[in-house]
Amino acid sequence: MTAELLPTGVRVATLSSAQERLWLIEQSAPGSPMYSVPLFLRWTEPVDVAALRVALDGLVARHDVLRTTYERRGDQVVQVVAGQHPMPVEVVDDPLSPHEVRQDAVRRCRIGFDLARTPPARCVVWRATGAVLLLIHHIAVDGWSLVPLFEDLAELYRTGRAAAPVDELRYVDYAQWDRQVSADPVVREELRRRADALVAAPGPARLGGARPVAATPEGARPGGQAGFDLDAELVAAAERVAKQTRSTPFVVFLAAYLETLRRWADRTEFVIGTSTVNRPHPALERMAGFFVNTVPMILRCPDGGTFRDLVAANRTEAFASLRHQRLPFDQLVAEVAARGTSRRGLADIVFAYQNFPAPGIDEPLWTTELLPTGTAKADLLLIVEMTTDGARGTNCARGTLEFATDRYPEQLGPRFVADYLAVLDAVLADPDRPLADVRVPNGPLAAPRPPAEPVLAGRGAPPPADVRRTAANLFRTALSTVDGLAVGRIGDDDNFFALGGNSLLAIAMLGDARVAPREFLADPTVTGLARLLTREPAPAAVAEPPADRPLTSAQERMWLQDRMPHLRAAYLVPSIVEFGPGVDTGRLAAAVDRVLAHHPALRSRFRLDRAAKRVVRAEGSAARTTVTDVTGWPRDKLADHVTTGSWTPFALADEAPARAELLVDDDRCVLVFCAHHLVLDGASRQVVFDQIGAAYRGDPLAAADAPAPPPPPADAAELITALAGAPTDIALPHDRPRGARQSIEAGSVRRRLGPARTAQLRKAAADAGCSLFLATTALVAGTLARHTAQRDFVFVFPWSQRPGAATDVVGMFVNTVPIRVDLTGARTWRDALERAAAAGAIGYRGADVPFDEVAAALHPARDLGRPPVTPVYVDATDTTPRPPDLGAAARLWPLPALKAKYEMEFTAVDSGDGLEFDLAYLTGLFDAATAGAVADTLLACATALADDPRSPLAEETR
Repeated sequence: MTAELLPTGVRVATLSSAQERLWLIEQSAPGSPMYSVPLFLRWTEPVDVAALRVALDGLVARHDVLRTTYERRGDQVVQVVAGQHPMPVEVVDDPLSPHEVRQDAVRRCRIGFDLARTPPARCVVWRATGAVLLLIHHIAVDGWSLVPLFEDLAELYRTGRAAAPVDELRYVDYAQWDRQVSADPVVREELRRRADALVAAPGPARLGGARPVAATPEGARPGGQAGFDLDAELVAAAERVAKQTRSTPFVVFLAAYLETLRRWADRTEFVIGTSTVNRPHPALERMAGFFVNTVPMILRCPDGGTFRDLVAANRTEAFASLRHQRLPFDQLVAEVAARGTSRRGLADIVFAYQNFPAPGIDEPLWTTELLPTGTAKADLLLIVEMTTDGARGTNCARGTLEFATDRYPEQLGPRFVADYLAVLDAVLADPDRPLADVRVPNGPLAAPRPPAEPVLAGRGAPPPADVRRTAANLFRTALSTVDGLAVGRIGDDDNFFALGGNSLLAIAMLGDARVAPREFLADPTVTGLARLLTREPAPAAVAEPPADRPLTSAQERMWLQDRMPHLRAAYLVPSIVEFGPGVDTGRLAAAVDRVLAHHPALRSRFRLDRAAKRVVRAEGSAARTTVTDVTGWPRDKLADHVTTGSWTPFALADEAPARAELLVDDDRCVLVFCAHHLVLDGASRQVVFDQIGAAYRGDPLAAADAPAPPPPPADAAELITALAGAPTDIALPHDRPRGARQSIEAGSVRRRLGPARTAQLRKAAADAGCSLFLATTALVAGTLARHTAQRDFVFVFPWSQRPGAATDVVGMFVNTVPIRVDLTGARTWRDALERAAAAGAIGYRGADVPFDEVAAALHPARDLGRPPVTPVYVDATDTTPRPPDLGAAARLWPLPALKAKYEMEFTAVDSGDGLEFDLAYLTGLFDAATAGAVADTLLACATALADDPRSPLAEETR
């Protein structure tokens, strides 16, 4: 291949075979981070952000793939290379610790790309700690590409000039050549011969501890990792054994993997995929792009042999992977499927050996870490990456075992790695030792309990005849678009690919049918499609209208508060649930993912429409649940991790406003769930918890609609008139003055009223026409009157605007409503209750008035040192959150490092056998003793009211 033989002016071109495979996976799980490449760079000097922007723009100018989008045009998918396109760079100036920065980077790297609309690269800089996240989609780069990219980036950062001139040959040229080669008759014949061999090979392997194949889209499988190091002595031993066996280190490390798999799967034949560089010409070696191909190898373990025998038995097949690397993997899979064989198993288990130079390791500007994305590309993937011991200059290696947590439990990672290392140590020390004599510390896990959720590929009774006819008609419609293809009768067992279909046609057909591509590809027959058509729709198919939607007034206020760095965390709604033994964490992660994807609100994006001068909401992809093994973590490390997960703000324009993480150790599992208040109120949180339990049990979920619009705004005149002249501040007993900016760090105290007095208080409130909430406002006013010289108060309270038919909808349906309780002249608690009842009637009539309208009328000149209208919030409730019902013990943890929106937040909780008063207070303004004294006064007031509503409020309230 030469540049002269290829067109060099193409700006719109077909995808390469490798790119098409990733694009198809992206369609199965839009926005998944599975094929993101998150490069976390720790700078060794302060980052010059301006120089970095220039360097990144130069990098984009040099490498076309960094400014390419991928679009579907008719029945074709094309890549469109834009002109100069600056790489997005976000600068974070928040004062975060290095640990918090890495956690933030891990969170951000799990935000996927929209390949059709934005180029596949972006950057984040944490200025204070000198950290940089360079995130690139795999469709643009492979591991080999990172070497020229990092070399160019370093050179551009230092000098502003690239290290080498722009090549005439570009990736779009290679992609066109690749498609021509793929269509060559010689390659097609080799593809057919290889498919014949794979059809005769054994089916998918199932390791000990495996669950049935879960119905998870290929691009959205949750994953875990276990890392390990291979020191210089072990690598040297592998190189020595490779020479002795006339093989390579790749074959040696692969053979040890094969032996470990034999012990875990109790079988002697496997199909194992491997990644090949697939750069067939020297001109491609410094080109950035995605060239890697997956090659399935048919490997066998001879009976009763030694490691030398094992290497010899598989050496030829391993070397043949280089010969087969030109066979596009997806086309090979389609050939196998066309023979009536399941598409699964060709790359469920993968081995990758990387011996190219590690990017940027020797670069003095930075050190590099590849962050985990929380996903898995296969059931089991072992990566051995060669590197260099910088101090000694000797070869060593890093290993990573990636595994699908919807397929295997978290314990598999460290146990399998320990067995692999034990095999390596033994066989490298003596390759002629019988493998039967090699001992491993663990062995396979026990089989799991039968799943409660349905799984793929079960045959059972055939779908109804009319559904099978519908599926056949879908086949016929899709195939009729293929030129020259005559479609005859289509039977129930006919395979879409055997009939002449291809992956792009399948994607188009499945989009119309609202079926996840990954599920169909597991059984691409008429009957298989018909089964999927009769199932409950997949969560990803739940959609809202694609047009941008304006926010409610409450959401707009919260979006604006999120723009203020000091207030961002106050508008998060975290929950921490601890589950006892017996919870299947893989099933729980899948259940949480199902709920996160089910609700449009939880996968929203929010951006400012500058032309319309408003903030709008659009649909995006859902977040994926992270699973973290915390076994052996010290208490303080776990506490810091939970705090970070609870209070790290969202990038509302770029990521889903809800996330979840499972923290797992030997005997418990902790769910850390967090959503932005923009999309989640208290009732919605309970919907999420209830549906997580339902999804875990395998129950259907109620239909998820987009949040309904709020009721039309009420007339503000009566409410504003009632509030006119009221003070817009309260002289609270501060221990410290307010600062220029409002703080949000909070503490809390609680006091309890016993059941007898609670019953008396309820009766007194009812006699005065007051609800528990209105009685609480009277109590709070009476309490503050005893601590201040003030008698006239304005509080705010939450008011639900949730439509009656929206009981299972997740969203933000709460308005903030002011209420004025004026105790001037009131003498008894009965007087206070009557004042509260009258104020409540006005507040309720104005409950649908947008709070911003009230604030603009009453408090137009507020500063940033305090909340608008009032610093005090009051609420009352007779419900508390119930954790998800998984059939195991569960409890809610108290929130760490509490945040509050108001200076004092009073909540009365009626538990049925007593009344609990919670007071959250800003620790920047109040000492704990002061807050405790206020809470004691509140309890004393409640006691006095309960004992005798006719008793005097207090001498100070005259």
